[in-house]
Amino acid sequence: MQRIKFLAVLIFLAAGAGLATRGTPDPEVSLNSLVDLWSDTLRDTDQIGMKLTRVSDAEEMQIGAELARGMMGTEDPAASAYVTKVAEPLLPHLRRRGIRYQFHVINSDQVNAFAIPGGQIFVMRGLLDFADSEAELASVLGHEMSHVDLRHCIERYQYESKLKKAGMPEAGGIVELAHRLATQGFSSQQEAEADGQGERLSIESGYDPDAAVALFLRMKSRLGEPTRDQKTTPAGEVLQSTGELVTAYFRTHPPSEERAKRLADMVARNHRDLAGRSFYVGKENLRERIARANRAYPAEYRRIQP
Repeated sequence: MQRIKFLAVLIFLAAGAGLATRGTPDPEVSLNSLVDLWSDTLRDTDQIGMKLTRVSDAEEMQIGAELARGMMGTEDPAASAYVTKVAEPLLPHLRRRGIRYQFHVINSDQVNAFAIPGGQIFVMRGLLDFADSEAELASVLGHEMSHVDLRHCIERYQYESKLKKAGMPEAGGIVELAHRLATQGFSSQQEAEADGQGERLSIESGYDPDAAVALFLRMKSRLGEPTRDQKTTPAGEVLQSTGELVTAYFRTHPPSEERAKRLADMVARNHRDLAGRSFYVGKENLRERIARANRAYPAEYRRIQP
């Protein structure tokens, strides 16, 4: 039965390809229309495949733990404990209650952060040094946690994992190829979803709503953004050596200015609900590496004006 389901997915993919390759071309149909149609077909097929091969929370955490195990030698335990404490207020606002998150700070000067399946969140020390407040750090953590919460991370691993367990290695290569073609790297939609939910997590945890915007604009002005010649996926990064893994933040995320504008618009649309409330910034907390939960400074609260 499982094999029939996967073959149905492959047939659906082939049908989608046929729409773009067979028949007499309509002069009114542009190449962009065909590309959009193919993209929609792949996206719909991918969602079907994801439901057919869904990995349980326990399985996902096992996958994440195995991937993370080889990276522990570069971890800064004290910094990891601080980041874990900052992330704690965000956890109750996540949707997937069965995932146990773990936070790691890697000893690297790179300004970067990423997530892998099972709630394994990695932050480079360079990002802690570059951020200006605990609220900015919380916004980054919210974004990466959202990639896990929204199943963006595990989707890269589902097909191969389930097919092997179903005893169908011959089909695995085909399905994996189709999946890679459809979802290589986080899509712009997934990044936007993670930004939006990450902002929500940060706000609901009481952190400054403008923190993410400030961080992204400072990244743009101080670091510049290199051309993204190819997408780098967490799967590929984890399989590389530690030195290669700590790639620049801009190679794994959309342009900062674009993200800043989108989040600023989101905050503006919700200004009525935020006005009159006080939110935490935490510049001193980040400098001292002491989380708000352990020491909150009255001067670090910022009231949103009506």
